[in-house]
Amino acid sequence: MKSALIILPILSGVMWGAAGVFVRTLTDYGMDSVTVVFSRVSLATLMMLGLILLADRGWLRFDRRDLWIFVACALAMLGLNAFYTYSVDVVTLSLAAVLLSLSPVFMLAMTVVIFRERVTIRKLACMVTSIIGCILVSGIADGGSSVSASGVAAGLAAAFFYALYGILSKKSASRGYSTYTTLFYCLLISTLVLLPFSDLGTFAGFAAEGAYEAGYLVLQAAVASFLPYILYTTAMARMEGGTASILAAAGEPTAAAVFGAMIFAETPTPLMLLGMLLAIGSMAAMCMPSQNDSATS
Repeated sequence: MKSALIILPILSGVMWGAAGVFVRTLTDYGMDSVTVVFSRVSLATLMMLGLILLADRGWLRFDRRDLWIFVACALAMLGLNAFYTYSVDVVTLSLAAVLLSLSPVFMLAMTVVIFRERVTIRKLACMVTSIIGCILVSGIADGGSSVSASGVAAGLAAAFFYALYGILSKKSASRGYSTYTTLFYCLLISTLVLLPFSDLGTFAGFAAEGAYEAGYLVLQAAVASFLPYILYTTAMARMEGGTASILAAAGEPTAAAVFGAMIFAETPTPLMLLGMLLAIGSMAAMCMPSQNDSATS
């Protein structure tokens, strides 16, 4: 049973790592980044609604006074999706995924400012190591390669909004809301916000190309949004949250590197592989509870 649970967060990370493949296919067709995100979250909203109607319709209820939480979560989710979509379109998939995996760094900074948590030497060392790892993954250290500054900035912004979404979703959970409730309203609000800014003609045109293209949009929503959230949520509920986040964080950049090499010929150099190991390892060390934390809890 435990071995089966371990697979869930790894699969969620692999699916998030595959998001870049869908992004590049749709942007090559002519979709802008806003429309790509809209195509993903709108269909994921319908999938989440179907799941809730089948499982527990009570998950649709919420107190109007808590609407601001869902709006804030949705804005954070929009920032995550929009910046990550742009990042994977202009830098390598592995670099974009590694940058996104830096979200614990931003989470640490937020908890220090908001909750006045203490920063340990171990966490600072992990932060420095992860930054060094990202520099190696970018390929700059190999010489002769250039990297898009805007792509890196977008990847870091995606990590920031990912961390912000984590804090806001915890706020929602503290109010007694199911994770599925938070996810559904985040997706729904994101869809409504993106609707006026999306190129619906291009979106409909791609879907009208044929059954393959329509199925591709559904597959994107399922693989890059709906299923990974469900798998990750299930893992978080049945195993230690730190372990689940570490497994997901390790699976995402690894999968992105594999997809980038297989589909887009983005073959990593030895230094890039070393950087990926440093970034993933430092994030895992940062997420692991210390002995003092375990004693306190």
